[in-house]
Amino acid sequence: MPIITHALLYAGYALISLTVGLALNQIGGEGVGGAFLGGIALFSACAVTHAGIAASMAAGKIGGAEKRIRNEVERVRGANRELSADVEAIQTRLDQLEGQLAFGMPQPQQIEAPQNIEMKLIDQIVDKLGAAMDARLGHIQSAPNVTPISPLAARGPIDLVREALIENRVELHLQPIVQLPQRKTVFYEGFTRLKDETGRLIMPQEFIPAAEQAGLMSTIDNVLLFRCVQIVRKLMKQDRRVGIFCNLTPTALGDETFFPQFLDFMRENRDLAGSVIFEIPQASFEARGAVEARSMAKLVDLGFRFSIDKVNSAEIDLPDLERSGVRYAKVPARILMEQIVRDGIRPKSAITREIAATDIAAVFQRYGVDIIAERIEAEDTVLEVLDLDVPFGQGHLFGAPRAIKESLLEETIQPREFLRKQGGRVA
Repeated sequence: MPIITHALLYAGYALISLTVGLALNQIGGEGVGGAFLGGIALFSACAVTHAGIAASMAAGKIGGAEKRIRNEVERVRGANRELSADVEAIQTRLDQLEGQLAFGMPQPQQIEAPQNIEMKLIDQIVDKLGAAMDARLGHIQSAPNVTPISPLAARGPIDLVREALIENRVELHLQPIVQLPQRKTVFYEGFTRLKDETGRLIMPQEFIPAAEQAGLMSTIDNVLLFRCVQIVRKLMKQDRRVGIFCNLTPTALGDETFFPQFLDFMRENRDLAGSVIFEIPQASFEARGAVEARSMAKLVDLGFRFSIDKVNSAEIDLPDLERSGVRYAKVPARILMEQIVRDGIRPKSAITREIAATDIAAVFQRYGVDIIAERIEAEDTVLEVLDLDVPFGQGHLFGAPRAIKESLLEETIQPREFLRKQGGRVA
C-alpha cells in the first residue's frame, strides 16, 4: 500500500478520535483529560488494527513472492537436470564411438564422417610406431636361436603355443570396466589370446598349462604388456584418459631373466604409471615370497600400482594391500553377496567396531583400495552392487572381451627383441 494512503488513513483515524473526544466531553460529561485519553485510546486501537491489516497484507505478498521464487528455482533446476541429461547422453555417445573405433565395430551411416576423421587421427598416431615395428618383423626367422617348426611334425599344446608366439598369432582382447552408477568406461582389462594356424582361438585354459610347463608365461606376459603400453600411449595422445589392467603372473615376478628386462621397460615408460595397473590373483598375492614382494616394490617405486583378482575370500588383509601398492580389488559380485551380505565376513583392518555391509566399500577406500565388482551378468546384480556403494563394475553385462581393431593390433606387435631376449625360450 502506498505511503500516502497510509498517511491519509492515519489522519482519518486522528480526526475520528478528535471527534469522539469532543463528543465525550460535550455529551458524556467527561472532563477534557478523560475526553483526550478516550480519543487517544480510540486512535491507538485504529492504528493497531491498521498495522495488523497492513502486516497481514505484506506477509501475503511475501508468501506469494517466496512461492514465485520457489517456482522459478524449480524451473531452473528442471532445466539444469535436462541439460545434465543432454550432456550425459552426449558423453555416453562419445564413449560408444571411442569403443567402436577401438574395437572396429561398424558405425551407423549418419556418423560416417566423424568416424573417418577419427580413423585418420588414429592412423597418423600409429604411423611412426608402425614404421619402427615393421622394420623388426623380419628378424625372427633369421634369429640363430629360433628354429622353424615343421608343418608335418605332430604338434602338442606346447608346440602350438610356441608357434603362435613365433608367427605373431597373438591377439589383445579388451573388456571394459565401468564407473557405477554412470556405467562410463574408465578402464579396460587386457587379455592375451593365441590363435592356431587355422585362426581358431586357443583359450587360456588350453595354453596356460602348456605355457607354464614350457616356461613361456613370461614371454606371453611380455607380449601382453608391450601391447597394453602401446594402446595406452595411443589413447593418451588422443587425450583419452583410460587405463588398462594387465595380468602379471607370479612366475614373471620371480623370473630372474625376465623381470630385470621387464623392469627396464617399465622404467622407460614410467610416465604411464597412472594408466597401467598390474593384476595378480589373490592366492598368488597372499602366497608371494620375498623375491616376488621385492619385485612388486620396485614397480611401486616407479609409481605403478597393483590389483588383485580371482578373489575367493572376502577376508582380505587391507593393511597388507596398502603396504604393497595394491589399489584395486576385483571381487566377484557373487562373493560380495554371499560372503559379505549373507555370511557377515569382513576384511581384516584396524577398525574394531562392527562394520555394516553397506560400509565395506568405504572401509576398502580408507586403505586406498577401490572395489571392482566383477562377473556382473544381470541388471539385478547391478542393483545389489549399487546398494553396497561399490564404485566400479565389470562383466558381460557391460561388455565382453573383444579383440582390438586389426589395424591397431598390427601396429602393436612386440619387437622381436622381446622374444629373442628370452634366452631362446620360443625356439
